[in-house]
Amino acid sequence: MPKCGTTDLFDKLMWHPELTLQDHTDDRSLDKEFHYWTRLRVRRPVNFLMNPKIMPPKLDFSGFLAGTGAERVKHNRTLRIVDGTPSLLWDLGGWETRYPGLDEPPYSNGDLIHAVTPDAKILAILRNPIDRLYSEYLYVWRMVKMREEVRTPETFHLDVLRETRKFDRCLETKSLRNCCYSSEHSLRIRVALGVYVCYISDFLKAFGNNLLVITLDEYHSYPDVTLNKIFNHIGVHELDSEYLKSKIQSSETLNESSSVKDVVGEMLNETRQLLAKFYAPYNAMLANLLKDSKFRFYG
Repeated sequence: MPKCGTTDLFDKLMWHPELTLQDHTDDRSLDKEFHYWTRLRVRRPVNFLMNPKIMPPKLDFSGFLAGTGAERVKHNRTLRIVDGTPSLLWDLGGWETRYPGLDEPPYSNGDLIHAVTPDAKILAILRNPIDRLYSEYLYVWRMVKMREEVRTPETFHLDVLRETRKFDRCLETKSLRNCCYSSEHSLRIRVALGVYVCYISDFLKAFGNNLLVITLDEYHSYPDVTLNKIFNHIGVHELDSEYLKSKIQSSETLNESSSVKDVVGEMLNETRQLLAKFYAPYNAMLANLLKDSKFRFYG
């Protein structure tokens, strides 16, 4: 999920010599995010673009594979192809146009990936959805060069009120999957992305035990243990714990939004309380689904 530590985690995973983006001559291999499954294999609706004036080009499957460094796998079967696109879980933008008349999307991105490569290993990293939302709110403002627009804890509160009410109204007439995957969500503040259970459930149905879900808290608290847990899940050998600790201590944390938050300030307590009430039932559903209380994201 975006703003859940994906950039920093991906950077650390790339220390492993059996992951395909290592030392590849194709410049695209430096990319973390290919967005093939979510955005580039189909045309996006204009209202689902951060910048409606820039329409991303379509990408065919061979072009996607070339960017991942897949050619190397032909010569070394121990290698693993890696795609670090954080929108894989949730992004089906425009499904209503492609499948008019349906009440829900007929497939998830997990179904598509499973149809092509059923033995793929899937990794999802999540954080408290309240903190994810505020981090993204500030990050997008900075990255999309919207600095002429004022964003404050107070504007965040108003946006949260509007979008949580909109989501609740959606549920009055439509299913949870319809409301989570809806292409009508505001790009300004993406409340639905924190309803993790909707997206994790779809990927779990497709991949079962080939899906590993971790939290940002456990990655931050036990980075070397978590990295080796992921390597084991992927099916590559674990790296020496002391080596990982040394590498982690000498590396920087990538893509943090703390500098923006230092300027803007923390969210209002009433906003946090509002979001805690909104997300609590979905967090409980996720914890029950994964049989692990850490996904209740208390605090």
